[in-house]
Amino acid sequence: MTVVLGRQVFDDLEQQSSARSDNVQWTLTQVEVEYLSFLNTIEHAGHEPDATDAGGLAGIRREFDVFYSRVYTLENASLFANLRTSGRFSEPLATLSAFLDETVPYIDADDATLLRQLDDILENAEALKADVRSLSVSGLRYFAELSDKRRADTARTLTQLAAFSGLLLLALLMAAVYLLLVNSRIRRSSVALRETNHRITTVLETSLDAVIVADMSGTIVAFNPAAETIFGYPEDQAVGRSVGDLIVPPDLREAHEAGMERMQRGGDKHVVGQGRVQLQAMRASGEVFPVELALESAQDGEQEIVISFIRDISRQVADEKELIDARDKALAGQKAKEDFLTVMSHEIRTPLNGMLGNLNLLENTRLSKNQKQFLRNMAISGEVMLNHVNSVLDISRFEAGKLKPAEETLNISELLQDVVDSQSSYAAQNGNVLRWTWVGDAHPWVRADTQRMRQILLNLVGNAIKFTQSGQVTIEAEVTDGTDKPCEDVYEFRVIDTGIGIAEENIDAVFEDFHTLDTALNRTSGGTGLGLGIARRMVSSMNGEIGVESEPGEGSVFWIRLPLEAAEPEVLSETREGAVDDEAALQLLVVEDNEINLMVIQKMLEKDGHAVTVARDGRSGVDLAAANTFDAVLMDISMPVMDGLTATRHIREGGGLSAQAPIIAVSANVLPDAVERFRAVGMNAFVSKPIDIASLRKALGVATGAGAPGFGPGEEVSRLQELRTDLGDAAFFRLLGTFIKETDALMEQLRTAAWHHDDQTELKMECHRIAGSAPIFDADELRGVLIAIETAIDKAEHDGVAVLVHRARGAWAAARKRLPDPEGS
Repeated sequence: MTVVLGRQVFDDLEQQSSARSDNVQWTLTQVEVEYLSFLNTIEHAGHEPDATDAGGLAGIRREFDVFYSRVYTLENASLFANLRTSGRFSEPLATLSAFLDETVPYIDADDATLLRQLDDILENAEALKADVRSLSVSGLRYFAELSDKRRADTARTLTQLAAFSGLLLLALLMAAVYLLLVNSRIRRSSVALRETNHRITTVLETSLDAVIVADMSGTIVAFNPAAETIFGYPEDQAVGRSVGDLIVPPDLREAHEAGMERMQRGGDKHVVGQGRVQLQAMRASGEVFPVELALESAQDGEQEIVISFIRDISRQVADEKELIDARDKALAGQKAKEDFLTVMSHEIRTPLNGMLGNLNLLENTRLSKNQKQFLRNMAISGEVMLNHVNSVLDISRFEAGKLKPAEETLNISELLQDVVDSQSSYAAQNGNVLRWTWVGDAHPWVRADTQRMRQILLNLVGNAIKFTQSGQVTIEAEVTDGTDKPCEDVYEFRVIDTGIGIAEENIDAVFEDFHTLDTALNRTSGGTGLGLGIARRMVSSMNGEIGVESEPGEGSVFWIRLPLEAAEPEVLSETREGAVDDEAALQLLVVEDNEINLMVIQKMLEKDGHAVTVARDGRSGVDLAAANTFDAVLMDISMPVMDGLTATRHIREGGGLSAQAPIIAVSANVLPDAVERFRAVGMNAFVSKPIDIASLRKALGVATGAGAPGFGPGEEVSRLQELRTDLGDAAFFRLLGTFIKETDALMEQLRTAAWHHDDQTELKMECHRIAGSAPIFDADELRGVLIAIETAIDKAEHDGVAVLVHRARGAWAAARKRLPDPEGS
């Protein structure tokens, strides 16, 4: 019976072989796929201009042939003979055949004919979508119904076979149940025993601690692999031997034997079950080493056994000893350092106090103006050195929290100027420009520890100068968001340099004591590495923050944030010559792209007590004027990004905070039509370049109410000596060196320029920039020639430029001979 039913099932399954059915259904589905591919190819040819070339038409023909072959198969293959008798299948098939027969002549025609008929073919093909879908769906439905019928027949046969098989399996199951009941108990017992033995063996073999099992007489009955490693005995040599003879050091064996004898008599088990204890053990080599030992007792049948868990702690003990030794050495080194610093601070401070005392006496003698300035700088540097010595001695007091900052009334502007004055010579030695400025509104009067503030800034500035060559170091001061206290603001100071920068891996270490960067520049400049560490301690003692941001090769920004309480200005008995009092001090915005001119104007204004904010292009000037209230704006005319005339219009029309502030034109162009343009855009006054302090003071009359200077060009005066007097030698020679370097570079650009081909916009701007600086250094002839070159470039008069370039080089050679040596001789 089983054979008969099985044969019938086999026949049914043979009839339902999926290969043939899958092939038929795939063909039906593929007709629609090929139709869509053909349709998509034609549409693509219509939308892409280059798709109707020979390659594109070949694709259309190829897709048509594939589609044609699919329809031909449906028309003629025997697999679809029964299906073609259905009206739902035959009718759309006939429609498709008619379309293909009508299209064949165009497909087989030449490319031009086919190209002309593409739109008609596409329109006729798109009309077939419903027929193609009906053809595919009706065919698939037909074969689905046929498959359902065959599956139903197979299911009936399988049901009969399953019933017979169930009866047979029931009989076999009843026979198997009896056998399972007999063997289950034996199997469970043996499995449990094997698992228990396996777990015990695994634990012993994988344990990192030595496991030694002994009977009550002390004879070893088990010795795991960790015990072999720790003690140096193989298992076969250890098992059967006495624990005392094998691993107990000779001087401890007597105590061990006494304990074993006590346990055998049923006495106290002092160590068993009491946790880990630290003892000495012995290896096979005779080496005695420290171990942690834990003992537990258990019953093995009728016999009691003792299990020893032993851990080698020789490395741990050695590490602990090393740590203790290192701690002791560190404490001794710290004490030695403190003793050394105490002695050296005293030895340095004694002669330093004497030097400062003599400088104080010298100050009361008759001195020239320059000598007084030099003496003041020496005194500041001496005081700074004394502060350094005191700070080194105070390091331990900082760390112990015993040193509290002193509070006094402090003018931050004067402090920053003192820092710049004391470090200007050092900066000049490295070819650096050193300056300071307020960012935003100036609030100079605060309550703070003047000595600590000065030392923090000097340490940061000195560090910046040391790692910067022929660059710029700028100190910025800014009042940021206030603290929780109503009378307190957060002051942020930023020391920005254009030096070598700091690698990312060294950022976290720069504030550590005695840390210096291992670079060529550092090796030549030296340094103890204490400056930033002291600054960090001082900032911390003032409840502030300190940090650094840096990019190797680009420079660094060291910043500190200090919560400081505002203070009332102190009344000074003396003021600098030409300086204004606090009430007359102005908040000024200087917009100038020429670095030399900007430094000259800023120095002059700051020496008169004004607060100066700078912008290096017109767009930046407009933004600052919109966001801040200034008493006046000094505006250069020709600048990158946005020129001065456009910037003035934006300020006046923008409605910002300084929209109505007086705007003073600063330009070398004194021609009447140029001055008239300044007035027309809303400027209130005009100062011609080169600039002198008297002209600036007169121009600022539009802000103070003292009267405006009008739009005249001002007096023609010799500037060189006056500029040197106004700025001081350090700043003067630094600016002179920059001017000579930049002008030399311009002369080389003028010599090598390809006038008839290259875009000369950048060169024109450079000529304008140097022309603005030239009068400051008595190079008026050079200025005139550069303005002529600028005009010729504007008018594209390239033929005359060569003559002007020759004149410019001659004018520069003559002016260069009149200038002093930039090294200061």
